[in-house]
Amino acid sequence: MRGVLCVILFLFPFSLKGEANYVEINHPFQFSVTTIAGHEKVEFEILIKNLGDNPLSFEFPTSQYVEISVADTSGHEVFRFSKGRFFLQALQTIKIDPHQTYRKVEKWNYQVNGQRVPEGQYTVTATLLPRKLNDHPIKNKQELVSKKKFNIPEEK
Repeated sequence: MRGVLCVILFLFPFSLKGEANYVEINHPFQFSVTTIAGHEKVEFEILIKNLGDNPLSFEFPTSQYVEISVADTSGHEVFRFSKGRFFLQALQTIKIDPHQTYRKVEKWNYQVNGQRVPEGQYTVTATLLPRKLNDHPIKNKQELVSKKKFNIPEEK
């Protein structure tokens, strides 16, 4: 009897872990950021594609769905989307039907402390900030980060 109880207790944690992974595998999605750099501003296009056959429901703890940061070639952060902004502290949900894409565009005017950043190559990092996907905690946070290099043109 004791042996059976030990086997059950030993296998129980593995079955929980397998279930959490199963939930994420059955809800495939792709998160990405693209940039459209103009002379006065850059637009960050945030895309969440539902690659599966079931609807997705992303739950966020605030009205901030994504964090966007921009770094220069030395890795110094020159822009953070949330800096100086306030977000509604209430649960928010984005629902995406099968094979559909959620799209959101955020902008940055190349200004840091009232000064335009120099032309050159920069890296944008966008991080999706949900706490749950279809009522289950998200375990694999790597799928929630997208990086892309882009060039800021010379000021006209």
